[in-house]
Amino acid sequence: MRLTRFHWILGATLLAASLIGLRHGAPTRPAVAGAIAGLLSAGLAATLYASHCVDDSPLFVATWYTLATALVTAIGTLAGSRVLRF
Repeated sequence: MRLTRFHWILGATLLAASLIGLRHGAPTRPAVAGAIAGLLSAGLAATLYASHCVDDSPLFVATWYTLATALVTAIGTLAGSRVLRF
């Protein structure tokens, strides 16, 4: 459970930074841009966390990393559709 919380917080922080960076552009599809920012943020968070995580069993990684990635991507899609409008 600790992985999900830390991975989500790390991903949310990176997502916020990505969305702030995307606000300076003018994406034509804000929800898609938010989803891509969410995937990028989740991938970076997973990479950073995996480099320090001692539990690397395939079932653990497949379950919790996938759930955390899906959550951050969904939040990115919703936030992108609202935050990235111009």
